[in-house]
Amino acid sequence: MIGEGIESSAVQAALQPRPALTMVGSRSGLSLEDYACFAGVSSQVKALKDFINAQVHQPGPVLLLGEPGLCQEQIARVIHQASDRWSQPFFCVNTDGLDSEALHSLLFGNRGMIESCSRGTVFLNDLIGLPALLQQRFAAYIEEQRWRAHSSRTKHGGGPRLILATEYNLAEMRSDNRVGFGLVEMLRASSFSLLPLRERSEDLPYLIRHLLAKLVRKLNKGPHEVTPGAMKMLCDYSWQGNIEELEAALESAIDRTPPRQLDESLFPARIRFASYHEIPASGVDLPNLVDNFERNLIDMALRQTNGNQTKAAALLGLRVQTLNMKLKRNGAHRE
Repeated sequence: MIGEGIESSAVQAALQPRPALTMVGSRSGLSLEDYACFAGVSSQVKALKDFINAQVHQPGPVLLLGEPGLCQEQIARVIHQASDRWSQPFFCVNTDGLDSEALHSLLFGNRGMIESCSRGTVFLNDLIGLPALLQQRFAAYIEEQRWRAHSSRTKHGGGPRLILATEYNLAEMRSDNRVGFGLVEMLRASSFSLLPLRERSEDLPYLIRHLLAKLVRKLNKGPHEVTPGAMKMLCDYSWQGNIEELEAALESAIDRTPPRQLDESLFPARIRFASYHEIPASGVDLPNLVDNFERNLIDMALRQTNGNQTKAAALLGLRVQTLNMKLKRNGAHRE
C-alpha cells in the first residue's frame, strides 16, 4: 500500500488533483503487487519494478514509452506516492479533446498546473500528441529545471516533477516530428519502454487472476473462476488495447453473470474466434459476428481516444459522420 496525496490548499478548485490510489496516510507500506501493471513473472515486470525503485529517489522528469492501455497513469501515481513528494498534489492531464491554447493555459498559464503544483507531480498522457509549440515549451521548461537543480540549493528546482507518456515510433518521428524526436531523445536516460501484452504472454495468467480478484471486489460479486479453455483463449488473444482492454472484457463477463466459472461463451466474438482456424461444426452467425466485431472495434477506438470521436474515426479510417451514424445505430441495437 502507498500513501495518499494530501491536497494543497493553494490549488484552485478547478485544478484539484485526483484522489490517491489508497486511503493509507503514509508511503512506508508500498506494495507494487497491489497494482495490475506489476502482475506477472516476465523480465519486463522485474525491470519496471527496478526502474521505479531507482526513479523515486530522483527529482527529474520520467518518460514512459509504450502503447495505450498499459496503465501508464497508475505507474506515474506509484512513482509519485513512493517518492518524498507523496504528500503533494498529483495532477493528470489528458490531452485528448483540448486544443493548443487550452492546453497551454492549463499547463503554463497563470495559476496553471506547472505554477500551482510547485512540489507535486504532473502526469501527461500523450507527449507526442501535443502541438509542436507546446513540445518546445516543455523542452525549454525541462532544461530550465535542470539548470535550477544544478545552480540552486532547492532540492527540486522549485517546480513539479513531470512524468510523461507517449507511443513512440522512431522512424516516423525522425521524418515527421523533429521537435518531438528531440524531446524524447532528451529524456531517453530517464525513460522506460513498456512492452505490449502480446509480447509478454507469460504474464497473462497472473494478470487475469489479479484483475479477476479486483473486479469481483469492485462489482461486489461472489467468486468467479476462468475455465482452462477460457484461460487459453484469453492468453492466445493479441490484446491491442492491452491491460485496459483485458480488464474491460473481464468486467463485462463478471458483471452479467452470477458467481460461476467464466467460459468462452461469455467473452466477445472477436476474442472467441480470433484463434479459430476453421469454422466450428455447429456453424456461426456471420452477420452477428460482423456486427459484434465492428462494435468492439469502435468501443476500443473510443477507449483509446478517451471518447474523442474525431480521433477515433481517424483510427478506424472513417469519416466522423459515418462513425456518429454507426454509434447511433449501435446504441439503438443495444437498447
